[in-house]
Amino acid sequence: MQNNQSNLSGFWAEDYLTNEKVNVDNTSNLNLFIIWERSRDKSKVIIEDLTKKFVIRQIYEVQWSKEHFLTNLKRFYERRLPEVQEKANLCGIGSFLVVLVSDPNPILKKMITPTEEDVVNINMIENKMKYRKWVGEEYSIHSSISEKETNHDLTLLFNKNTKDLEKELSKNWDKSIKKIDQDIVGYDGWSNLKQLFYVFNGTVNYVILRNFEGMPNKFDFNDIDLLTEDEKIRYIIDGNFSLYGNNISRLKMNLGTDQVEFDFRYLKNQNYFDEKWLKNILKNRDFHPNGFYIPCKEDYFYTLLYHAIVHKKIISEKAKQKLDALAKELNVKDVTDETFSNFEQSKKILNTYLRKMNYQNSNSMYYRLRHNQFIRLAKVSIFVAKTQGLKFLLGAITHKIQVSMSDSKNYVNKKGKVIDQTDYDMNN
Repeated sequence: MQNNQSNLSGFWAEDYLTNEKVNVDNTSNLNLFIIWERSRDKSKVIIEDLTKKFVIRQIYEVQWSKEHFLTNLKRFYERRLPEVQEKANLCGIGSFLVVLVSDPNPILKKMITPTEEDVVNINMIENKMKYRKWVGEEYSIHSSISEKETNHDLTLLFNKNTKDLEKELSKNWDKSIKKIDQDIVGYDGWSNLKQLFYVFNGTVNYVILRNFEGMPNKFDFNDIDLLTEDEKIRYIIDGNFSLYGNNISRLKMNLGTDQVEFDFRYLKNQNYFDEKWLKNILKNRDFHPNGFYIPCKEDYFYTLLYHAIVHKKIISEKAKQKLDALAKELNVKDVTDETFSNFEQSKKILNTYLRKMNYQNSNSMYYRLRHNQFIRLAKVSIFVAKTQGLKFLLGAITHKIQVSMSDSKNYVNKKGKVIDQTDYDMNN
């Protein structure tokens, strides 16, 4: 990593940058800047300046429909955008420029915030801050600052991830501006699971926990249990989603002619599995040949076992068959053909694994007290207030208190929607 005197004034996460060494990999080094409509009078000087530090690969002029502009913004920025109309007023609702660049000399640092961990490019951050000063509006210029964010932005804007879009790009910009007249992918619904999974692959960290055999074309299950980091997946699916009014854990949606129900599981606040285990499931995930992410075989086996014993408290015949097959593949010790017909013996195998991995039973009183929602809320409140504003924080706290203080079915029926459905399920 190169030494650099950074000038990051205005960058909200500056305090979360570490000095941990990051290896530079130039095999894929695509980034983007967005010059929103109200900043386009500065586009010429910005583009000229970009050529001094970056290699411009392509420039697009993108036009979103006025009808879907606000929902496009909301889906693009997800929870990072508390006031969508305010953002639209700042950036304008006309056509905007997307400038794709490669950085021949990236300066990379690890960024660890209370909500995420990523490797960011200091060059991208510094130039974004500089151009915002030129324009005179804090949020009038957008840029990706990491490989992950670039992939996210390109997937939504063009329905092509970084790898697929790179195939279409030349090494240098030919000075032409390509015009694109389209809203963010999924604005008019989703055709099928294949399309949805492609977008997920480029935008969120997730796994399909189970019942993925036959996906994306065959359905022999009631719902899709999907583990992901946080609720941003809901914004991507539905631009009308509200954190304050909608159930973040369950969603019925139409995919072409099929209706599918998603059961979303998140890293925090649900106590579905031990949080340490959840992080490892996402970290060690495998890519299924049919185009989506699943747990590695070890996590698949033990989460199935945990789900049967702790959540369901019964091992169905279908679960027995899957567990038997996986145990043989993994060569699990002390497993016989009769093991999963014996609940206590199966429970012993699970507990042995939990102790070995230092995972806890997330349904125990001890675990639930240590991972109390109010403790979590206190830890992130300052961060949320700093990044999204006091108004957003107060709204989130109010709603969370309402949900957390209620443990009655009458409340759920009266209010209709709960922000933490899984907590309710496991308490009843």
